[in-house]
Amino acid sequence: MNKHQIVTAVLVSTLLGACAFGYQARGSLSDVAGELRGKGYPRDGKSGSFLLVDRSGRLSCEGLAYPPTGGINPGSCTGESGDGVIRCSDGRELPMRWEAISCRAWKGSGTDAQGNRLEFRVERR
Repeated sequence: MNKHQIVTAVLVSTLLGACAFGYQARGSLSDVAGELRGKGYPRDGKSGSFLLVDRSGRLSCEGLAYPPTGGINPGSCTGESGDGVIRCSDGRELPMRWEAISCRAWKGSGTDAQGNRLEFRVERR
């Protein structure tokens, strides 16, 4: 890799990382004590993802929100909703449902096979 390619790779990574700057994620999982915290990452303007980690750093859950399937209002994000999936480091997978609170915030929840519920919120700070 030459110097130009390295500089380009670093610049692209920095710019992409800047897009996610400021999106905070918080959640709670019914069978885990305390709040899970992390970051949210907008994708292509129609979907998003987030990563939540428990206080000890042992459990992490990554959520992927698919593009909206309902409540699509031109000029407004409020009320858009859709599905997604959450996968945790302990092997659990939770189908989820999300809803836009605004164009800068969304919330949702999912339930695993044992009935444990994860509720989350992602918003720009």
